[in-house]
Amino acid sequence: MKYKAKDIARELGVSPATVSLALNNKPGVGEEKREEIMKKIIELDCEYLLKDGGVKRGDIGFVIYKCGGAIVDEYPFFNYLSESLNKAIEKNNYTMTMMYLDKSMPLNERYVALENFRYAGYIVYAVEMYPEDMEVFSKLNVPCVFIDNPFPTLAVDTVTVDNYLGIYQGFEYLYQMGHREFGYIKSKVAILCFEERMQAFEDCLRRRGLTFDEERIMEVGYMESETERDVGRYLDIHAKLPTAFLADNDLLACRAVQAMKKREIKVPDEVSIVGFDNRPICSFTDPKVTTVQLSGDEMGEMAVEMLMEKMSNKRKHTVKYKLGTKLIVNESVKELV
Repeated sequence: MKYKAKDIARELGVSPATVSLALNNKPGVGEEKREEIMKKIIELDCEYLLKDGGVKRGDIGFVIYKCGGAIVDEYPFFNYLSESLNKAIEKNNYTMTMMYLDKSMPLNERYVALENFRYAGYIVYAVEMYPEDMEVFSKLNVPCVFIDNPFPTLAVDTVTVDNYLGIYQGFEYLYQMGHREFGYIKSKVAILCFEERMQAFEDCLRRRGLTFDEERIMEVGYMESETERDVGRYLDIHAKLPTAFLADNDLLACRAVQAMKKREIKVPDEVSIVGFDNRPICSFTDPKVTTVQLSGDEMGEMAVEMLMEKMSNKRKHTVKYKLGTKLIVNESVKELV
Protein backbone atom coordinates (compact mmCIF):
# COMPACT_ATOMS: atom_id res chain seq x y z
CA MET A 1 0.00 0.00 0.00
CA LYS A 2 1.31 3.42 -0.93
CA TYR A 3 0.45 5.84 1.87
CA LYS A 4 -0.58 9.43 1.33
CA ALA A 5 -0.29 12.39 3.70
CA LYS A 6 -3.91 11.92 4.79
CA ASP A 7 -3.14 8.32 5.77
CA ILE A 8 -0.29 9.50 8.00
CA ALA A 9 -2.66 12.05 9.52
CA ARG A 10 -5.23 9.36 10.27
CA GLU A 11 -2.60 7.09 11.84
CA LEU A 12 -1.54 9.86 14.22
CA GLY A 13 -4.94 11.42 14.83
CA VAL A 14 -3.96 14.81 13.42
CA SER A 15 -5.23 16.89 10.54
CA PRO A 16 -3.83 16.47 6.99
CA ALA A 17 -2.85 20.16 7.18
CA THR A 18 -0.60 19.42 10.16
CA VAL A 19 1.14 16.63 8.24
CA SER A 20 1.49 18.91 5.22
CA LEU A 21 3.16 21.61 7.33
CA ALA A 22 5.58 19.02 8.74
CA LEU A 23 6.36 17.60 5.28
CA ASN A 24 7.11 21.06 3.96
CA ASN A 25 9.01 22.02 7.13
CA LYS A 26 6.76 25.04 7.62
CA PRO A 27 6.00 26.82 10.92
CA GLY A 28 2.78 25.99 12.76
CA VAL A 29 3.72 22.54 14.04
CA GLY A 30 5.28 21.97 17.45
CA GLU A 31 8.70 20.36 17.56
CA GLU A 32 7.47 17.19 19.33
CA LYS A 33 4.59 16.72 16.88
CA ARG A 34 6.91 17.31 13.91
CA GLU A 35 9.28 14.61 15.18
CA GLU A 36 6.34 12.24 15.77
CA ILE A 37 5.21 12.72 12.17
CA MET A 38 8.71 12.14 10.80
CA LYS A 39 9.11 8.97 12.85
CA LYS A 40 5.79 7.63 11.56
CA ILE A 41 6.81 8.38 7.96
CA ILE A 42 10.04 6.42 8.42
CA GLU A 43 8.24 3.61 10.26
CA LEU A 44 5.81 3.18 7.35
CA ASP A 45 8.55 3.46 4.68
CA CYS A 46 6.98 6.63 3.32
CA GLU A 47 10.14 8.60 2.59
CA TYR A 48 8.77 9.29 -0.87
CA LEU A 49 6.40 11.76 0.80
CA LEU A 50 9.41 13.74 1.97
CA LYS A 51 10.75 13.80 -1.56
CA ASP A 52 7.52 15.37 -2.67
CA GLY A 53 7.59 17.79 0.23
CA GLY A 54 8.23 20.87 -1.86
CA VAL A 55 11.83 21.55 -0.89
CA LYS A 56 13.88 22.43 -3.93
CA ARG A 57 17.58 22.21 -4.64
CA GLY A 58 17.71 25.98 -4.23
CA ASP A 59 16.94 25.77 -0.52
CA ILE A 60 19.50 26.18 2.23
CA GLY A 61 18.70 24.31 5.44
CA PHE A 62 19.26 26.13 8.73
CA VAL A 63 19.54 23.28 11.22
CA ILE A 64 19.04 23.80 14.95
CA TYR A 65 20.84 20.83 16.48
CA LYS A 66 19.82 19.93 20.03
CA CYS A 67 21.82 17.77 22.42
CA GLY A 68 19.66 18.04 25.50
CA GLY A 69 18.32 21.48 24.63
CA ALA A 70 19.31 23.40 27.77
CA ILE A 71 21.31 26.05 25.89
CA VAL A 72 19.12 26.14 22.77
CA ASP A 73 15.81 26.31 24.63
CA GLU A 74 16.73 28.67 27.46
CA TYR A 75 18.02 31.40 25.19
CA PRO A 76 17.46 30.89 21.46
CA PHE A 77 20.41 32.87 20.09
CA PHE A 78 19.66 31.37 16.69
CA ASN A 79 16.63 33.67 16.49
CA TYR A 80 19.06 36.60 16.31
CA LEU A 81 20.98 34.82 13.57
CA SER A 82 18.02 33.86 11.40
CA GLU A 83 17.27 37.35 10.06
CA SER A 84 20.84 38.03 8.91
CA LEU A 85 21.11 34.49 7.54
CA ASN A 86 17.90 34.85 5.58
CA LYS A 87 18.90 38.19 4.06
CA ALA A 88 22.33 36.92 3.03
CA ILE A 89 20.87 33.72 1.58
CA GLU A 90 18.24 35.62 -0.44
CA LYS A 91 20.95 37.96 -1.73
CA ASN A 92 22.58 34.87 -3.22
CA ASN A 93 19.28 33.80 -4.86
CA TYR A 94 18.54 30.95 -2.46
CA THR A 95 15.82 30.49 0.13
CA MET A 96 16.22 29.37 3.73
CA THR A 97 14.21 26.76 5.59
CA MET A 98 14.65 26.15 9.32
CA MET A 99 14.57 22.63 10.71
CA TYR A 100 15.31 20.94 14.04
CA LEU A 101 17.39 17.84 14.71
CA ASP A 102 17.58 16.20 18.12
CA LYS A 103 20.39 13.93 19.25
CA SER A 104 17.81 11.78 21.04
CA MET A 105 16.52 10.65 17.62
CA PRO A 106 18.18 7.48 16.30
CA LEU A 107 21.06 8.24 13.95
CA ASN A 108 19.31 6.80 10.90
CA GLU A 109 16.27 9.03 11.51
CA ARG A 110 18.44 12.12 11.76
CA TYR A 111 20.18 11.15 8.54
CA VAL A 112 16.93 10.48 6.68
CA ALA A 113 15.50 13.82 7.85
CA LEU A 114 18.51 15.61 6.35
CA GLU A 115 18.98 13.50 3.22
CA ASN A 116 15.39 13.44 2.03
CA PHE A 117 14.94 17.19 2.10
CA ARG A 118 17.80 17.46 -0.42
CA TYR A 119 19.03 20.94 0.53
CA ALA A 120 21.77 22.53 -1.55
CA GLY A 121 23.71 23.21 1.64
CA TYR A 122 23.36 23.38 5.42
CA ILE A 123 24.14 25.99 8.04
CA VAL A 124 24.08 24.30 11.43
CA TYR A 125 23.58 26.04 14.77
CA ALA A 126 25.94 23.74 16.61
CA VAL A 127 26.36 25.31 20.05
CA GLU A 128 25.36 22.09 21.88
CA MET A 129 27.24 19.69 19.62
CA TYR A 130 30.42 17.74 20.35
CA PRO A 131 32.69 16.04 17.76
CA GLU A 132 30.87 12.71 18.18
CA ASP A 133 27.64 14.38 16.99
CA MET A 134 29.20 15.11 13.61
CA GLU A 135 28.63 11.60 12.24
CA VAL A 136 25.23 12.38 10.73
CA PHE A 137 26.63 15.35 8.76
CA SER A 138 29.77 13.53 7.65
CA LYS A 139 27.53 11.04 5.82
CA LEU A 140 25.97 13.78 3.70
CA ASN A 141 27.49 14.69 0.37
CA VAL A 142 26.35 18.28 0.91
CA PRO A 143 28.34 21.39 1.96
CA CYS A 144 27.92 22.37 5.63
CA VAL A 145 28.99 25.33 7.78
CA PHE A 146 28.73 25.19 11.58
CA ILE A 147 27.93 28.21 13.74
CA ASP A 148 28.85 28.97 17.37
CA ASN A 149 31.06 25.93 17.88
CA PRO A 150 34.78 25.89 16.99
CA PHE A 151 35.22 22.10 16.58
CA PRO A 152 38.99 22.61 16.94
CA THR A 153 39.82 18.96 16.23
CA LEU A 154 37.67 18.59 13.10
CA ALA A 155 38.29 19.71 9.52
CA VAL A 156 34.92 21.43 9.13
CA ASP A 157 33.97 25.03 8.31
CA THR A 158 33.01 27.03 11.40
CA VAL A 159 32.06 30.59 12.35
CA THR A 160 32.47 31.38 16.03
CA VAL A 161 33.15 34.19 18.43
CA ASP A 162 36.70 34.65 19.71
CA ASN A 163 36.01 33.40 23.22
CA TYR A 164 39.58 33.95 24.38
CA LEU A 165 39.58 37.59 23.29
CA GLY A 166 36.23 38.23 24.96
CA ILE A 167 37.30 36.84 28.33
CA TYR A 168 40.64 38.65 28.05
CA GLN A 169 38.85 41.97 27.46
CA GLY A 170 36.57 41.46 30.47
CA PHE A 171 39.42 40.27 32.69
CA GLU A 172 41.77 43.10 31.76
CA TYR A 173 39.06 45.69 32.34
CA LEU A 174 38.53 44.34 35.85
CA TYR A 175 42.29 44.24 36.43
CA GLN A 176 42.72 47.87 35.32
CA MET A 177 39.88 48.79 37.67
CA GLY A 178 42.01 47.46 40.54
CA HIS A 179 40.64 43.93 41.00
CA ARG A 180 43.03 41.15 42.00
CA GLU A 181 40.65 38.55 43.46
CA PHE A 182 38.80 36.89 40.58
CA GLY A 183 35.99 34.35 40.57
CA TYR A 184 34.17 32.68 37.70
CA ILE A 185 30.48 31.75 37.27
CA LYS A 186 30.56 28.47 35.37
CA SER A 187 27.64 26.60 33.80
CA LYS A 188 27.09 22.98 34.80
CA VAL A 189 25.98 22.39 31.21
CA ALA A 190 29.20 21.73 29.31
CA ILE A 191 29.56 23.10 25.77
CA LEU A 192 32.78 23.79 23.86
CA CYS A 193 32.33 27.58 23.88
CA PHE A 194 32.03 27.63 27.66
CA GLU A 195 35.07 25.39 27.97
CA GLU A 196 37.08 27.84 25.84
CA ARG A 197 35.97 30.75 28.04
CA MET A 198 36.92 28.94 31.23
CA GLN A 199 40.34 28.07 29.79
CA ALA A 200 40.83 31.70 28.78
CA PHE A 201 40.01 32.78 32.36
CA GLU A 202 42.68 30.44 33.75
CA ASP A 203 45.21 31.74 31.18
CA CYS A 204 44.44 35.35 32.12
CA LEU A 205 45.13 34.58 35.78
CA ARG A 206 48.49 33.06 34.89
CA ARG A 207 49.45 36.00 32.68
CA ARG A 208 48.94 38.34 35.62
CA GLY A 209 50.72 36.09 38.09
CA LEU A 210 47.51 35.32 39.99
CA THR A 211 46.63 31.95 41.50
CA PHE A 212 43.72 29.86 40.23
CA ASP A 213 41.49 28.99 43.20
CA GLU A 214 38.87 26.25 42.78
CA GLU A 215 36.93 27.77 45.68
CA ARG A 216 36.27 30.83 43.56
CA ILE A 217 34.55 28.86 40.79
CA MET A 218 30.79 29.13 41.22
CA GLU A 219 29.21 26.21 39.31
CA VAL A 220 25.53 26.78 38.56
CA GLY A 221 22.69 25.08 36.70
CA TYR A 222 21.61 26.65 33.42
CA MET A 223 17.86 26.89 33.95
CA GLU A 224 16.78 30.05 35.77
CA SER A 225 15.59 28.31 38.95
CA GLU A 226 18.76 26.18 39.02
CA THR A 227 21.03 29.21 38.65
CA GLU A 228 19.35 31.08 41.49
CA ARG A 229 19.46 27.98 43.72
CA ASP A 230 23.13 27.28 43.06
CA VAL A 231 24.21 30.89 43.51
CA GLY A 232 22.40 30.83 46.86
CA ARG A 233 24.20 27.64 47.89
CA TYR A 234 27.55 29.11 46.96
CA LEU A 235 26.86 32.26 48.98
CA ASP A 236 25.82 30.13 51.98
CA ILE A 237 29.17 28.34 51.98
CA HIS A 238 31.50 31.20 51.06
CA ALA A 239 31.35 34.10 53.46
CA LYS A 240 34.28 35.88 51.80
CA LEU A 241 33.81 36.48 48.09
CA PRO A 242 36.33 37.55 45.44
CA THR A 243 35.98 41.18 44.45
CA ALA A 244 34.95 40.28 40.90
CA PHE A 245 33.35 37.48 38.89
CA LEU A 246 33.38 36.81 35.17
CA ALA A 247 30.65 34.52 33.82
CA ASP A 248 30.15 32.03 30.99
CA ASN A 249 27.43 34.28 29.61
CA ASP A 250 24.99 37.08 30.42
CA LEU A 251 22.17 34.83 31.60
CA LEU A 252 24.31 33.46 34.42
CA ALA A 253 25.83 36.87 35.21
CA CYS A 254 22.47 38.66 35.43
CA ARG A 255 20.84 35.91 37.46
CA ALA A 256 23.77 36.00 39.88
CA VAL A 257 23.26 39.74 40.30
CA GLN A 258 19.59 39.18 41.15
CA ALA A 259 20.38 36.34 43.55
CA MET A 260 22.98 38.46 45.32
CA LYS A 261 20.55 41.34 45.60
CA LYS A 262 18.09 39.06 47.42
CA ARG A 263 20.88 38.32 49.90
CA GLU A 264 21.61 42.04 50.25
CA ILE A 265 25.01 41.69 48.59
CA LYS A 266 25.48 44.90 46.63
CA VAL A 267 26.69 44.85 43.03
CA PRO A 268 29.08 46.52 42.28
CA ASP A 269 29.84 47.98 45.73
CA GLU A 270 30.71 44.59 47.24
CA VAL A 271 31.15 42.40 44.15
CA SER A 272 31.73 43.33 40.50
CA ILE A 273 30.40 41.14 37.68
CA VAL A 274 31.11 40.89 33.92
CA GLY A 275 29.01 38.82 31.52
CA PHE A 276 29.48 37.66 27.93
CA ASP A 277 27.32 38.05 24.76
CA ASN A 278 25.72 41.50 25.30
CA ARG A 279 22.18 40.17 25.45
CA PRO A 280 19.23 42.51 26.11
CA ILE A 281 18.90 41.20 29.68
CA CYS A 282 22.06 43.17 30.59
CA SER A 283 20.14 46.43 30.14
CA PHE A 284 17.15 45.28 32.20
CA THR A 285 19.12 44.11 35.25
CA ASP A 286 19.72 46.58 38.09
CA PRO A 287 22.54 47.46 37.88
CA LYS A 288 23.05 47.11 34.15
CA VAL A 289 25.66 44.41 33.62
CA THR A 290 29.00 45.09 31.94
CA THR A 291 29.50 42.51 29.22
CA VAL A 292 31.34 41.43 26.07
CA GLN A 293 29.60 42.01 22.74
CA LEU A 294 29.62 39.69 19.75
CA SER A 295 28.05 40.32 16.35
CA GLY A 296 25.23 37.92 15.47
CA ASP A 297 24.66 39.67 12.14
CA GLU A 298 28.25 39.26 11.02
CA MET A 299 28.25 35.66 12.18
CA GLY A 300 25.27 34.89 9.96
CA GLU A 301 26.64 36.78 6.96
CA MET A 302 30.04 35.10 7.20
CA ALA A 303 28.44 31.65 7.47
CA VAL A 304 26.50 32.23 4.24
CA GLU A 305 29.59 33.55 2.45
CA MET A 306 31.58 30.48 3.49
CA LEU A 307 28.78 28.15 2.39
CA MET A 308 28.50 29.83 -1.03
CA GLU A 309 32.26 29.40 -1.55
CA LYS A 310 32.02 25.75 -0.61
CA MET A 311 29.01 25.11 -2.85
CA SER A 312 30.76 26.70 -5.84
CA ASN A 313 33.95 24.66 -5.21
CA LYS A 314 36.02 27.85 -4.98
CA ARG A 315 38.14 26.29 -2.25
CA LYS A 316 39.02 22.79 -1.12
CA HIS A 317 40.38 23.51 2.37
CA THR A 318 38.28 24.11 5.46
CA VAL A 319 38.05 27.52 7.11
CA LYS A 320 37.54 28.47 10.75
CA TYR A 321 36.49 32.08 11.17
CA LYS A 322 36.56 33.85 14.55
CA LEU A 323 34.68 37.09 15.15
CA GLY A 324 36.25 39.68 17.41
CA THR A 325 34.51 40.98 20.51
CA LYS A 326 34.03 44.37 22.16
CA LEU A 327 33.72 45.29 25.83
CA ILE A 328 30.46 47.04 26.73
CA VAL A 329 30.89 49.00 29.97
CA ASN A 330 27.72 49.34 32.03
CA GLU A 331 27.23 49.63 35.80
CA SER A 332 28.23 46.31 37.39
CA VAL A 333 31.96 46.99 37.95
CA LYS A 334 33.41 49.13 40.74
CA GLU A 335 36.82 50.76 40.54
CA LEU A 336 38.92 49.80 43.57
CA VAL A 337 41.23 52.42 45.04
